Amino acid sequence: GKTLRDYITQYQSKAESAQITALVENFGLDELKLRQLLNASINADNIDEFGRFTALIETVDKDKALLYFEKTENQSIKKFKINIKVNTLLRDFILSSGVDPF
Repeated sequence: GKTLRDYITQYQSKAESAQITALVENFGLDELKLRQLLNASINADNIDEFGRFTALIETVDKDKALLYFEKTENQSIKKFKINIKVNTLLRDFILSSGVDPF
């Protein structure tokens, strides 16, 4: 009894949920904070309003993030670059409303 639109919506929801799960697993970040940002009316100007984005970034497990980037880029990465890479990836993901960051 589902319409084509229902199937499309369900597929999109599952795909976004899978991306969120992958981010949480690869970066050890707080899933609730990420979902709250995705569900808010976020744009480039207000992404860190009330410190929401900064609070999310602070939940990232830097060691997990380092492993992720070294694996995906197939090269050694200096620890000081991790914050920049995580910030960019998460910012792009949130501003694109949960479109694939990988």
